[in-house]
Amino acid sequence: MQFINIFTWEPGKTAEIMEARAREEVPEGVTVINEWVDLVGNTVFRLIETDDPVALMRLSFPWGDLGYKEMHLVMEAKEALSILKG
Repeated sequence: MQFINIFTWEPGKTAEIMEARAREEVPEGVTVINEWVDLVGNTVFRLIETDDPVALMRLSFPWGDLGYKEMHLVMEAKEALSILKG
């Protein structure tokens, strides 16, 4: 399954966030497909793939005290439309 993770932090915490990101180790069982940084704000978007709920928790848990997390289960629109037309 694929998830979009959205992480937002308060202004002034960028250095702390980037240091934490540099130290981050992605757990086994999670594949980071891509990652984007909002160039005018304090937000990172990350597309990941995993079928392992424990690995998913290990990836997101350490960020809880640094900012605001959102996680959304996603599917390519083309695939979803195909299923809905089914």
